[in-house]
Amino acid sequence: MAAAGAVLCAALATACGGGDAKADLADQDRFLRSYVSLLNASDEAGLAELLDDHPDGKADASARIKQYGGQGWEVGWTRTSEFPNVWHVRLSGKAKTANRPVEVNETVSWEDEHWLLTPLEGVGKKPPNAADTTPPPG
Repeated sequence: MAAAGAVLCAALATACGGGDAKADLADQDRFLRSYVSLLNASDEAGLAELLDDHPDGKADASARIKQYGGQGWEVGWTRTSEFPNVWHVRLSGKAKTANRPVEVNETVSWEDEHWLLTPLEGVGKKPPNAADTTPPPG
């Protein structure tokens, strides 16, 4: 009886997140909807909270509000993934305030049961010897 209880507890722990939790794309959609809503509202504090699982989340939130905030985005997104738990997300639509197209590319990852956006270029320090996707000059 005790052995059966131990097996049941182990199974429940895994099902409830005790093991490696898999990314849920419906949850990623909720994360992206929150992201767009917070940008549209120019809610820097709310965006910083959404992005706080990244060490540079607060600085990134400030940079994103300056670049994208208050534009009234009406966007959808498509995503592709070439690596486990990492997606290239393309947000596209229009900005109501200027009635202009919106085309923004984001890298969204699932780490430690949290969604992360790669910070905007120039936010935070890049670790030494980090991979770089910026083409070399000239």
